[in-house]
Amino acid sequence: MTIQISVVIWTILCFLLLMLILHFLLFRPVLALLDARRERVQNAAARKAEYEKQKAEYASVLEERKAARSAQQQKQMKAEIEKIRADGKRRMEQANDERLRRVDDYRVKAEEECDELLSLLGEHADELAASFAESLVKV
Repeated sequence: MTIQISVVIWTILCFLLLMLILHFLLFRPVLALLDARRERVQNAAARKAEYEKQKAEYASVLEERKAARSAQQQKQMKAEIEKIRADGKRRMEQANDERLRRVDDYRVKAEEECDELLSLLGEHADELAASFAESLVKV
């Protein structure tokens, strides 16, 4: 077996021609696709990082707003409670005033009735004493 130089040269030339054709028709487009994909993946990773950053910022803002709203609601609730307490206290004072007024009215009526009964008793005391004296004399 002998090596023929012409076959080796033609083989090398065909191989180089095949590599040149493959480079322009296959390798370059595939490498361009891979580069584009790598760039899209990097862009997606950057967008994801930005999204995560914004998500964390929004979460912190949301927590602050929730805390502020909760504090505001607590203030409103305390104000409402104080208003209800003041209203209840005012109503209790009004009820107590009304009760005291009624007690005073009943006391005045009782004193008037007592005075009236005492005057009637005074009028009838003379009659009772006379009738008692008569009944003693008859006996």
